[in-house]
Amino acid sequence: MQINEVALAILIIFGVITFLQLVYYYVIYGRFAFHRKKNALGFRDIPVSVVIVVRDDAALAVQNLPALLEQQYSFFEIVIVNDRSRDENSLQAIREYKDRYPNIKIVDLSTAVSTSRGKKMAISMGVKCATYDHILLTSPNCRPASNQWLASMAQNFQFQRRIVLGYSTFEKKKGIYSHFLHYDNLVGAVQYFAHALMHTTYRGDLHNVAFMRPLFYKQNGFIAYSHLLYGEEDIFIHRAATPNNVAIEFAPEAATVQQHSPSYGYWRLHKVSLFFTRKYNSLKNRILLSGYELTNLLFYICLALSIIAALHQPLALYITAGIAFLRIVSMYVVMGISAAKLHEKQIIPQLLFYDILFAILNPLHWLSAKFHHKKIAQ
Repeated sequence: MQINEVALAILIIFGVITFLQLVYYYVIYGRFAFHRKKNALGFRDIPVSVVIVVRDDAALAVQNLPALLEQQYSFFEIVIVNDRSRDENSLQAIREYKDRYPNIKIVDLSTAVSTSRGKKMAISMGVKCATYDHILLTSPNCRPASNQWLASMAQNFQFQRRIVLGYSTFEKKKGIYSHFLHYDNLVGAVQYFAHALMHTTYRGDLHNVAFMRPLFYKQNGFIAYSHLLYGEEDIFIHRAATPNNVAIEFAPEAATVQQHSPSYGYWRLHKVSLFFTRKYNSLKNRILLSGYELTNLLFYICLALSIIAALHQPLALYITAGIAFLRIVSMYVVMGISAAKLHEKQIIPQLLFYDILFAILNPLHWLSAKFHHKKIAQ
């Protein structure tokens, strides 16, 4: 059995692309999949300020306030920044909570002082008005997964750690769109957790991230990114991170759960903004992130070409099948273990389907960010 020159050339390229994919799975993303977190030693409760920005979603904050107030933690406050919300009934409900709980603080942000886009000014005011230097950010539509959320996140402020990257997920619902969101969220978390373990932190999740206030001021907050509509928190995390000041927290009880799934349009805008703000990242991170997406797409293209070129050549077909099997099994091992860690087991059976789907979607989002970046930047 022989392999003709065309089929052999495609097989060689296919093998190289697959090898690069295996490097990503086992050398980079495997750092998170096979990472075992050490227990905190000698941790004492440190005062923490939980900062939440509400803008016409105050009703969600009201729904989630009980879960925040029930946290089993000694010293914390909840700073709610009213970013010109028009929901007066919900704001009144929040004020009633404040009357009953002295650890709730309300900051009203007037139209006159808020000229920046997005939530930059509101977050900055929340950080400024917080009583404590340890800041934990979350969103009105997020509820803690347990009453140990705050303690689990705060215990990471040890051993010179100044930034804590947490995990935020969506409520589990039936349907393909819910699985779609959970898969994208899973891969994104595996990437930023793995990069943090590699000491090349590039982003965090605004729904569940903690940092020290002096670090925020050292970076002059979001001043340098006031022109951006989205992504300023990722740029801040990247610029403030050092090889030794970042911790990750992925315990199930430390997660936050987003109660309302974003619309497809909002999700797509979020993805495009992530690709746009990638240019503010380090060259190493840009190469690593883009390299994964490129080799992922090339893997499936080369697989299709190898099958076509290997028709009527059993040996070439066997080699093609073996290479594809090795890569797909590796993807299931690394992403499957990661999904189990993050309590996203429901999407494990569909991993291959979404892997193929996002191999196509990611380049489209990259192109959208490339050619329509002015819509985000202006």
